[in-house]
Amino acid sequence: MHDNISREASSLSTIYRSTDGYPEPLRSELKAELRDYTHYVIEKDWPAHRRGSVPEGGEHRLQVIRATLMSYEPATKTQELLHTELLHYLDEMMVHREQRMEAVNAAIPGVMWYMVVIGALLTIVFLWMLHMEPIPQIILGGITAFFLGIMIFLIYAMDHPLQGAVSVSPESFRSVYDLVMKWDEPA
Repeated sequence: MHDNISREASSLSTIYRSTDGYPEPLRSELKAELRDYTHYVIEKDWPAHRRGSVPEGGEHRLQVIRATLMSYEPATKTQELLHTELLHYLDEMMVHREQRMEAVNAAIPGVMWYMVVIGALLTIVFLWMLHMEPIPQIILGGITAFFLGIMIFLIYAMDHPLQGAVSVSPESFRSVYDLVMKWDEPA
């Protein structure tokens, strides 16, 4: 999941930098729209993801960016190549965004949870069935139960990759904003 979010942020950074090849006022308009989208992802999308919801504002902003790009008619071959490449990166970014939106409510199926719990219980039962001295059996059983407990907790904590305390952060988008976009923002 983290790799997908990094690729989305990377595509956003490439699009932002590529807008330098567009004439004014289109360049400034696109940069402002891309900065607005980035702010929205960081400030609105991510808090909503943590609650398990998917707001539509980011999609609306991308539609505006796409409409702005589609209204542009390149005048030279160089502009046409740049425009085609930028549209490619926009499509790529939108695919990664869709994957992020799908991951908001992605979870391990309930049947898998049953299998994890049943497997842990069977492991502990088989340990009790071993014919050993009491002290080594308690130590071995305790270590195994502790390890299984930690693994079940870890699976539970990472079950929803964009929700809860152990989740993917919007750090990739913050980096793109801080390193690429921040300096172009009007004072």
